[in-house]
Amino acid sequence: MPLTFRPYQPADRAACLAIFDGNTPPFFDPSERPAFESFLERQPCPFFVLEQSGQVVACGGYGKEPNGDIVLAWGMVQRDLHKHGLGSILLSKRIEKIIQSDPQAHIVIDTSQHSRAFFERQGFRVTGGAENYYGPGLHRVDMEYKPA
Repeated sequence: MPLTFRPYQPADRAACLAIFDGNTPPFFDPSERPAFESFLERQPCPFFVLEQSGQVVACGGYGKEPNGDIVLAWGMVQRDLHKHGLGSILLSKRIEKIIQSDPQAHIVIDTSQHSRAFFERQGFRVTGGAENYYGPGLHRVDMEYKPA
């Protein structure tokens, strides 16, 4: 099926919130939804959607931290489409965009234990974390990726 990677538009808000809701739990805690809604309203950094046959099926972005790190933000795939390669495509497209603008970028993410193995398969390594950070039983895993 044809895939399109494009910048987020306000008309994508409902689809992105539905993807978030479909992944809550275990990938997100319900208490995180207001922060995601605010993020979509403010659009403080580059944010993208992945469309399959005209439907938004994934979203994610990245931003620059004050220390210069590039942090991946709010990456998620429609729950019933997990394990179909869409997360890998979304991640590789974001990394490609980051490297285009900064070939020496230090890319980081904080994610949960539920996504750790996915990111490890993509070349990320664990650098730290915190138990129950996002909510009860939802632990933070800090990871980094350095482009070759």
